[in-house]
Amino acid sequence: MRIVGVTAVLFLSCTLAMMAQLTDVGGQAGVYVVEVSSGQVLTASNEHIPLVPASTLKLVTTATALELLGPDHRFETALEYVGSVREGVLKGDLVIRGGGDPSLGSRHMGEEQWAFLETWVNQVKAAGIKQVYGHIVADASYFDEEPLSPFWLWEDIGNYYAAGVHGLGVHDNSYTLHLRSGAPGSQPIILGTEPSLPHLHVDNHLMAADNNKDSAYLYVQPWIWTRSLYGTMPANRADFSIKGDLPDPPLQAAVYLYEALKKAGISVQEPAVTVRSYPLPRSSGVRLGVVCSPPLRRLVEIILHHSDNHYAECLLRHLAAVRFAPPLTARNGLAVIQQHWQSTGLDMSGLIMVDGSGLSPVNRLSARFLGQLLMHMATRSEQSKVFEALLPRAGLEGTVSNFLANTPLAGKARLKSGSNQYTTAYAGYCLRNGSKQVVVLVVNHGLISRQQVRNDLTDFLLGR
Repeated sequence: MRIVGVTAVLFLSCTLAMMAQLTDVGGQAGVYVVEVSSGQVLTASNEHIPLVPASTLKLVTTATALELLGPDHRFETALEYVGSVREGVLKGDLVIRGGGDPSLGSRHMGEEQWAFLETWVNQVKAAGIKQVYGHIVADASYFDEEPLSPFWLWEDIGNYYAAGVHGLGVHDNSYTLHLRSGAPGSQPIILGTEPSLPHLHVDNHLMAADNNKDSAYLYVQPWIWTRSLYGTMPANRADFSIKGDLPDPPLQAAVYLYEALKKAGISVQEPAVTVRSYPLPRSSGVRLGVVCSPPLRRLVEIILHHSDNHYAECLLRHLAAVRFAPPLTARNGLAVIQQHWQSTGLDMSGLIMVDGSGLSPVNRLSARFLGQLLMHMATRSEQSKVFEALLPRAGLEGTVSNFLANTPLAGKARLKSGSNQYTTAYAGYCLRNGSKQVVVLVVNHGLISRQQVRNDLTDFLLGR
């Protein structure tokens, strides 16, 4: 452990107490605090040990995306037709060419959530198309056909926070399952889904329990329309909802367009399909228009404030485009990240990265690596101001709205949080005594409760 200067001495007692307690239960903590203006390391402990970072790994993904793609970069989804149009009749197919935009129909878009559908309908109308003698075809081939990370846990896959990543997605690639429960020990009844998914079959093994905890989990395989539901949910609930991942998001996007055209009086003769089952001719279609995502800075803000795994995994694949041609893959995105930070001089021995979100427990990150990355973004990056401004203010915003709340540091720290069953972590920038500091705190705490660790980290940052 290194402690430098009068300011750093304030960290000492809390650090030692926390480390001793973690050691007793087999836990570890990585600590790295640096003064930005001088580069002086104020305190560091276990800073070289790669630990499970949880969602603080999203700082690596988003910083790389801002550096390599730029804050104003947008992702496009194109609408085309294949065939011919005569007297208002398209003899052929409407094709949605996915561009890996995670914001299509996303809950984060607020009032603009479904604006893309109106845009598509207007583009069809502008082409003079009143009838489609063909299909609505979803083309998600911009990304590869490996929507799930092989490093994710089985209990996570199938749930909304581990939604599959596709070259064309919609509605955060998730759906809501509505349930009604009775007495403890009884089996809840499935009321339906939102949106309606007539092909979905849920193998229900759920039980009602005498508590208020959502412990329901959906288990799935990609592209399969059968879901297995296990665990417990609160008893005696008239309508209780959980979220799962859509079995086939590209198909759902095509269904949404089909329904929107029908509502607008434009008939489509054949059902919605995807290129996985309905290969398109090799000739390119006639473009009707595009729908653009918000600028990258807005997508990064969503990732950092809401810790959205799906958005982060989409960015990981887009990073592959810096060096590789489509279909874009997570593996190639990881290679681009590795090469980029190595080129800046960072010690890559502190990074083991297998996804873009931090969902996998296989990921490892040293406090020193992340601290050096944050120092790079603060002092050397052209995106310095953008990156820091997109981080949520502790005690006020996002997933850190309760951390440091009602303390002298509320609003004075911009941090990304990370948590899972055995990890609690915070990393970002903190203004203390007029000094801007990079702060990285990664705690793999084993049997110690998350709340206790948060309290200890609060004491650590406040120097008490």
